[in-house]
Amino acid sequence: MMFRKNIQIILPCLFILLISCKKKDDFTPIKYAEETILYPENIEDIDALLMAIRDDIGIDLLNKEISVDFAFARFGQTNSVDVGDVKLNNILLSKTSANQYISPIDKNNFNLNSGIQNKWEIEGGSDYSAFNKSASIKMPAKITLDQVPDVIPLNQAITLKVNGLPSNAQAIIWQLKDINNQYIQKETTTSQLTITIDELKQLSLGENSLLKVAAYSLEKWEMDGKKFAFLNEFVETKNIQLK
Repeated sequence: MMFRKNIQIILPCLFILLISCKKKDDFTPIKYAEETILYPENIEDIDALLMAIRDDIGIDLLNKEISVDFAFARFGQTNSVDVGDVKLNNILLSKTSANQYISPIDKNNFNLNSGIQNKWEIEGGSDYSAFNKSASIKMPAKITLDQVPDVIPLNQAITLKVNGLPSNAQAIIWQLKDINNQYIQKETTTSQLTITIDELKQLSLGENSLLKVAAYSLEKWEMDGKKFAFLNEFVETKNIQLK
């Protein structure tokens, strides 16, 4: 009797397992372009990078703009090293297991308002001296895409626009990325960018592609033989279809 009961339990379980396997085989994962940090072209040969980013993510029900701030810092050219506590505008960053410094999970406002000069503090360590420095550069003003279509054809050139070069920005980084994470990235000091047909041919079709722009200001600074880059960005991202 026990054997028969076990068979009665096992057979339905096998049936469910077979159905589950069938569904899994038929399932096609949806591909998305991954959003990543945009870096300027001239940011090589440095010993430390300290970034302050404001991301415009839309408006709320009261038609009020919603922005999220993000901080990132790394020290070391090949491998990131521990330099003790790191603060942006008096807010302590979290150190990852890879010795990179990022925003705490409960902090999304570093007061990265247009025109402010961000203050960075590091405790010091791993051959990096302690410092407390206000950057000479200012946070760029808000960047806004100008009438960018929801669908971008890959068989014709396109000119992308923003509403002017934001104040305090040195340049704009433009990135168009497909669902396979292949991308076109360029910089301009003007408010528009033309992408040619030949360039667009590098990308794949897909509904979940991304257009991202970043207005940035960059300061390079040296202390005790170390080269630091302070980078401020105001970014906007738009989900698009490449067709």
